[in-house]
Amino acid sequence: MKILKFGGSSVGTPERVRRLVGIVTEARRDGEVAVVVSAFEGVTNALLEAADAAARRNDAYLDRWSALRARHHQAAEALAALPEQDALLRTIELRCNDLRDLLHGVFLLRECSPRTRDSIVSYGERLSAPIVAAALRDVQIDADPCDARSLIVTDARFGRARVDLDATYPRIRAYLEAHVGSVAVITGFIAATMGDQTTTLGRGGSDYTAALVGAAVEADAIELWTDVDGVLSADPRLVENAFPLRVLSYDELMELSHFGAKVVYPPSIQPARSAGIPLVIKNTLEPNAAGSRIVASAPPSTRPVRGVSSIDTVCLMRLEGAGMIGVPGIAARLFSALAKAEVSVILISQASSEHSICFAVAPEDAERAQQVLNEAFALERDAGLVEDLVIESDVAVVAAVGEAMREQPGISAQLFGALAHAQINIRAIAQGSSERNVSVVVTRSDVQRAVRAVHRAFFGPPNERVDVVVAGAGTVGGALLDQLADAEAQLADDGIDLRVVAIVTGSKQLRDAEGVALDDWRAALVEAPARDAFVDADAARNADAEAAFDDVILGLGLDDHPSVDAVVPGLFDAFPPAVGRARVFVDCTASAEVGADYGELLRRGASIVSANKLPFAEAPERVAALRETARRGGVGLRFEATVGAGLPVVATLDGLVRTGDRLTRLDGVLSGSLNAMLDRVDAGAALSEAVGAARDAGLTEPHPWDDLSGEDVARKLCILARLAGREDVVREDVAVTPLLDPAVYADLDDDAFWQALPAADAAFAARHAAARAAGQRLRYVATIDDDGARVGLEAVDAEHPAYAARGPENLIALTTARYAEVPLTVRGPGAGPAVTAAGVFADLLMIVDAVRRV
Repeated sequence: MKILKFGGSSVGTPERVRRLVGIVTEARRDGEVAVVVSAFEGVTNALLEAADAAARRNDAYLDRWSALRARHHQAAEALAALPEQDALLRTIELRCNDLRDLLHGVFLLRECSPRTRDSIVSYGERLSAPIVAAALRDVQIDADPCDARSLIVTDARFGRARVDLDATYPRIRAYLEAHVGSVAVITGFIAATMGDQTTTLGRGGSDYTAALVGAAVEADAIELWTDVDGVLSADPRLVENAFPLRVLSYDELMELSHFGAKVVYPPSIQPARSAGIPLVIKNTLEPNAAGSRIVASAPPSTRPVRGVSSIDTVCLMRLEGAGMIGVPGIAARLFSALAKAEVSVILISQASSEHSICFAVAPEDAERAQQVLNEAFALERDAGLVEDLVIESDVAVVAAVGEAMREQPGISAQLFGALAHAQINIRAIAQGSSERNVSVVVTRSDVQRAVRAVHRAFFGPPNERVDVVVAGAGTVGGALLDQLADAEAQLADDGIDLRVVAIVTGSKQLRDAEGVALDDWRAALVEAPARDAFVDADAARNADAEAAFDDVILGLGLDDHPSVDAVVPGLFDAFPPAVGRARVFVDCTASAEVGADYGELLRRGASIVSANKLPFAEAPERVAALRETARRGGVGLRFEATVGAGLPVVATLDGLVRTGDRLTRLDGVLSGSLNAMLDRVDAGAALSEAVGAARDAGLTEPHPWDDLSGEDVARKLCILARLAGREDVVREDVAVTPLLDPAVYADLDDDAFWQALPAADAAFAARHAAARAAGQRLRYVATIDDDGARVGLEAVDAEHPAYAARGPENLIALTTARYAEVPLTVRGPGAGPAVTAAGVFADLLMIVDAVRRV
């Protein structure tokens, strides 16, 4: 005989019940079958909600009752044919009426005792079993509904009753022997005392019912049919590439289920284990999938860890005090007190000094545990020998489980190394003498990263999905999107699932949760709705969000730059964190305000790649806070393109300083745009002609004065000064000499600027001629030395590093303690949409690589 248990998801709809019928029909080809069924999906919760509403004297309990009655009537009408349908509907109606009367009694009394709650929730299974039996009879399978309250005997511990096996097993055997040839459809989850009081076996108790039935008759197998392909290597909600475990041992399953694996109710394992009956977990929606088989001794695994499980909310408690050292019986008193209060301990860790005992309990047990321990150690607390119980409520447990971990060195080191690499702090550690489980307690907010880090360490990296939002589709943003489109095939070959889920411009948002098609993104952006259509998610947080959303500058060259505060929450609320997905916000704008919410983005778990130098030239403490927020959150913050476009300037200087080198001097050309202008003047062009050519080539900022003023270079130098360890440098500390007279050009609008620019040609030509006569070249130079930081136009000779810069090149010469004789020089194209976008792309790939390692 096989025992087939079908959970709530397997009987959630008439279509699911028909699948169940097909599975049972196929199983009967191999021999006798008994079926255990749960309540229809969601019904147990609905019954509990109805009970709670009734206890509060809330008439809403009748609405829930009516909905349940209608749902079961509809299922009966869909699954049972006449004339049997009439009898089935009468049965349902009688039970629904009994349920209504019971709820009405709760309503009148204004209380719902545990005994009454068990009676109420029992109706879920008592309604589903006759419907499933009728569906089987509809295809000519002899089937009888069986109320498990007549079979399974328990104590009166309502809510999670203990089973009397000696009384239960003979009843099960007698019933099934009397119904040979018929399929018994047994209610899961429910049982009764010797006095016929209805009890329940705990949430998930239908698994337990199936195990008891299987053990009683020494079944060939106990099949638990659910909505997943078996026991998975990790929670698929946390790890996208979690995979089914084909075979594992009872002990491994016990550990995994104890520490949060929800696929099997933990008490179900012991009856099957005692009888030596395999447990098989199968997927109702994919009946041909292999599923998982649980046996006494699983074949050796090629990996030491079989799976990773987690409990996402526990309370960590710590009893400590000098009076505990060397005193026998402290642990016994502690755990005896908890046992008397019926508090289950999830994890235990004790310091070797005996100064403290640390343990974890379920949150609902925390208050009771605190009360009983305060009473048990009242004298010691009064005497100062034991301190007040320390309680940490915002923590979680992550466990690595596997038989092959036993006596294999290095497992703990590998696990702790993975967590350390992910920058996750461990609050407590526990390892049993069986060595098949290493458990750690981490902060609750770290649980997903912790599970993913451990899973990656033992099972390898997944094909990580990265969701990208590109802010700004102007010259740089547009070039980036084109480069991403061209690289799609190569990225896929490299195992990178990178998807641009949103493109934001000054007036448009193009969004697709599964990824915007980049082959024709410009045309799609034209047809995209206006951005104010997406503001509602942020309206409560920013009353002016709609107006800000319309006006925000995202790389289009407009003058107003409202805060991205109105943009970012709406974007990532539309694409909430998903399993196995990293999120990257790419800022291809030229606005300080767009970076105003970088900190919020980082706290929300998004990495940032920025070509926008303005946020990084702000107050140094804010930039330092951003970097610290990124570090603590385990997310990326990269801004290479803010200084040298595609050149590795930021990474080079940062690497030198972080490895202990010290910058003594920096000389450089930090504006490819200005250098392209000056190089064109060297070739004989007038200054106004050179500026126009740079603009036409897409090398300048939207308004060229932003380049000619020297402010752009000053910001870059400010960023580099801070990277060099001069954290207190602010923009005002950088001496700036503009290329042109600010009194004449600074306040001109675009049209007036271009009209006035030719007036500067003659004076500039004279200055250029003087430099050439002296064997020098005019270059806009940035310098950091002992005298401070400065930028300005200089006539440099052939010995100066900047002399060699040509066209739109950047050139940075770093003189450091290590590179004292010959400066370390980084040189290459430093302006233009393509090279800047390439720098952004490279930063994005660095983020992706970091994500795949975590």
